[in-house]
Amino acid sequence: LISKRPGFVFDTTGLHTRAGDFVEGEMDARFNTDSVTRAAVSEIIALGHDRRSWLLFCISVDHASHVKEELLRQGIPAAMVTGATPAVERARILEDFKAGRIRALTNVNVLTTGFDAPGTDLLAFLRPTQSLGLYMQMAGRAMRVAPGKANGLVLDYAGNIARHGPVDAINVSEGRDKSDRKAGEVAEVPAKV
Repeated sequence: LISKRPGFVFDTTGLHTRAGDFVEGEMDARFNTDSVTRAAVSEIIALGHDRRSWLLFCISVDHASHVKEELLRQGIPAAMVTGATPAVERARILEDFKAGRIRALTNVNVLTTGFDAPGTDLLAFLRPTQSLGLYMQMAGRAMRVAPGKANGLVLDYAGNIARHGPVDAINVSEGRDKSDRKAGEVAEVPAKV
């Protein structure tokens, strides 16, 4: 995996935690806006112009739909998969994604484990998480090798890399306050939204 620093990172300051992760409704209210979605999608398109297979991790069903619609509006073949997507439709969408007929696939807590699309060469984290396991599962979707694929590009708008560390040097410190980072760690994070 390689990453490019996005132009902004979601500011999770003040978000509450429930069951060990940020409260979905609070994240959705703060980050699922037209201006944030448009800016993120525009930058994903610019930074991923040479990438063929994009997987985007979203906060909620509404957020995934919003991101998918913005991708389509900007000319990118896109689809969405959620827990409510019927099995037959999901199978068709995933086959189209793997075959390259769909370039970008938005999802909500569905394609984190057990999903194998080796050609995935771009990940966009649009969902902040305090869960190291979820972060590692999301990152793992682009770690498969495939013909013609040199690496997987990660665009982390959610601040997950700063929160947990790069996948090859994760921060597993128990009880460490995520907002109490060493000097220099926050300095490398781009502007927050």
